[in-house]
Amino acid sequence: MMQRMKHLIPLIFLLFINSAFCASDVDLRKHKKGIWSIKGTPKKNIWIVIHNLKEAKETGIYHIEVLARGVNDPLWKVEHMIKHMAITQSALASSVLKPLDKGAVYPETFEDAYNYWQEQNSGKGGFVCTSRLSDCMQEILHNNVNSANSKNHTTAKGEKKNFGDR
Repeated sequence: MMQRMKHLIPLIFLLFINSAFCASDVDLRKHKKGIWSIKGTPKKNIWIVIHNLKEAKETGIYHIEVLARGVNDPLWKVEHMIKHMAITQSALASSVLKPLDKGAVYPETFEDAYNYWQEQNSGKGGFVCTSRLSDCMQEILHNNVNSANSKNHTTAKGEKKNFGDR
């Protein structure tokens, strides 16, 4: 019995520490700028910008843009990884790391992709992420769930648009 307790105590302690610092306890609404870092890579910093912070308080759906920049790249060299994603509050809260004061970009790339998302399903909107942000990013990038995130698509008005990185 004592032998089991010796192994259980560190496990319980780790679970307690993990739950105490769980990102899902994050209140996205408290950071007025709506810019949050997410897990990057050794060569890339990645962050999200929430574009509908006020509305999301009531709907629980956040419309975000995922941006990245190389660690040593100049400030102006921003990659629009995901131009628009709709995501639930719990999925987003469990994915962000810390609030940021800087990192916003001009909204045109996001707005074009958001408008395309709104047109899907007869105007009801398209895909909404309900799992971890990283999983949804992979689904969008690899399966082209929201083709507004691809380099090119045709708008509802029949215009050819390029949504590649600016």
